[in-house]
Amino acid sequence: MTTDAVQDYIPYLRRMVGTSPVNLMGAVGIILNDGGDVLLQRLAGRDVWGLPGGLCELGEPPQQTMTREVREETGLDVLESQLLELLVTPHRQLPNGDEAYFYTAVYHVTHWQGTPVPDSVEGIELAFFGVEGLPALRGQPAHWTANWLLARSGTR
Repeated sequence: MTTDAVQDYIPYLRRMVGTSPVNLMGAVGIILNDGGDVLLQRLAGRDVWGLPGGLCELGEPPQQTMTREVREETGLDVLESQLLELLVTPHRQLPNGDEAYFYTAVYHVTHWQGTPVPDSVEGIELAFFGVEGLPALRGQPAHWTANWLLARSGTR
């Protein structure tokens, strides 16, 4: 496998297996400010919000994926994090015909530094939201996080 294939793992994989079902591992980071509000990104081309994160590259551990994706999508440096949950998404067929099972590691980023700045590619806006003011969310990790925040705040 060439270095280019490692750098562009999902397209490489899809060239090999077509639309057949595959296991895909990803990771997201829950980043809270001092007031306990969660950082979300408004996704480009859609009016929905989600957590910063993405799919693992070939051989990349999930925690490293989360750290890389948070940096790419928000400009923040993750200094410490803790694994909270491993989510499993049943078989999905994506709009382009690709089939996959998704496994997502959810991390609580317990120490971070920097100023959030959207990448303007995947996310066009970043904002902190309190548990009572969460916007329309996208994806199982974001919904799991909303429940985690509610349980943590004692409002559930």
